Amino acid sequence: MAVAFFIPDQATLLREAEQKEQQILRMRETQWRLLATVVLETLRLYSPCPPKVGRKCGKYRKPSQ
Repeated sequence: MAVAFFIPDQATLLREAEQKEQQILRMRETQWRLLATVVLETLRLYSPCPPKVGRKCGKYRKPSQ
């Protein structure tokens, strides 16, 4: 009784490993982008002075002369 085993060549193994690595890197980048977006949106939400058109943000202002 003969049993056949499929043994992929080295190029195929390297290509599959590279594809898996790229997939993992894309997923990691996506997670970091999501985290950065959440942090930036939270900072914008809780910033002491939301951006207003034509006005500068600051606690102390110079008296107008």
